[in-house]
Amino acid sequence: MFSYKQGLDEENIIDLNFMKKQSQIRAYYDSFPNIMAAANQSQPNILAAKKVTDGILSREPSGDVIDKDILCHVLSKVLATKNTEFLFYNSEQGICLNDTSTYLNDIALDDKPFILTLKSSAGLGNIDYVKNEKDDQHLVQTLVKIIEQKQSHPILDELVKRLATAHNTNKENINIKTVYFGSISTVYTVDDLPSSIINSLQNLEPRLRDQFEQFVSLKIHPLLYRPAFDIAYFDERGDKSFSHLSGSLQVGPAGRTKSYTQPAGWTRFGLKVLDRYADGNKWLEPFGDPENWYRAFHGTGRAQRVDFGDNNQPNNSNLPFVDALASIHLGGFRRARTAVYGPGVYCSPNPKFPEGRYVQSATIDTRRGRKTFKCMLQVAVNPDGIEEHGDIWCVPDPQNIRAYGILIKECNRLLNSVLDPLMTFFS
Repeated sequence: MFSYKQGLDEENIIDLNFMKKQSQIRAYYDSFPNIMAAANQSQPNILAAKKVTDGILSREPSGDVIDKDILCHVLSKVLATKNTEFLFYNSEQGICLNDTSTYLNDIALDDKPFILTLKSSAGLGNIDYVKNEKDDQHLVQTLVKIIEQKQSHPILDELVKRLATAHNTNKENINIKTVYFGSISTVYTVDDLPSSIINSLQNLEPRLRDQFEQFVSLKIHPLLYRPAFDIAYFDERGDKSFSHLSGSLQVGPAGRTKSYTQPAGWTRFGLKVLDRYADGNKWLEPFGDPENWYRAFHGTGRAQRVDFGDNNQPNNSNLPFVDALASIHLGGFRRARTAVYGPGVYCSPNPKFPEGRYVQSATIDTRRGRKTFKCMLQVAVNPDGIEEHGDIWCVPDPQNIRAYGILIKECNRLLNSVLDPLMTFFS
């Protein structure tokens, strides 16, 4: 067993790489919404977003793939579940919600985390070595190692016990994923959350205050309550129809160009990415500039290792090989959880590759009847940041891949003629 006292003696100086990683973790999780704000269904922003959402989804779309309302209906099908409601909003109208496009790669996950923040570790696990903020930092570094090594520690045991009491569940259902400092924060999941998420978590904060004297806040994964998508992030300058376009173009640095295969049959809706990055816009435009990044495609559906010929691995649909509709705009991509070619974000220069395995579809009612559509992301990849494996590209650093458009395509009409009666029968 790893001793915390031993950890303090061995690590008098906190590793700088660990500090940097901690800062990144903190920036990510601190962006989650506070549970009280998320649970307040009467707040003006929620009511305004519901009005926007009703306005979009109450209108039956035309059925034409170039209609942006089609994309909104498809997104609502992808994001909404029986346990949550999905909201559109428009930040240009002054509506301010936590946009969940950054977290959409977690759609398929059942164990979306909570983040409990305490003023300090005082009172946990009968530990008396922690006297100041620096001691808390050393403690966090020690706990991270212990969690990674799947070992036990009095503080972790105490956290699990109190969290189980607050959630009214067994200790076995509490899973501590990591900890980070800035106070001291615990990232954890609960295995048996009830289906009525919104109602069940209404009184969770008071119960946690009863358990933790040092309580500061509880944040929740944005997809736990009501996924929200800001329609102001669409940029018409990036819209393009590839219905009659096909072929390949060269893109990238001189002497290192690669073929960009146009996604024939797809329609692209552009995202607001110009002037967003510190290195300017040449990674994207003008097309043909030697500073352009390579073009690729990123699937939105679930995949399994068996899709890559790895038949010895268990099939677990909750571990998407390629992140689902990942990090569309604000936060960039996060690394895939199941990584055949190492950690990183996976994409393909061949639009047909993700379409065959990793593209999610949604069936919606239109003025032209019931139709099924697919969607995936169009991305740009830093030429210096990829590892190539045929039609599979691995991007180890998520900063080296940027989404600039959502692609949508109507499924094969013959397939629809078979699916439509089935969907009607089961709906």
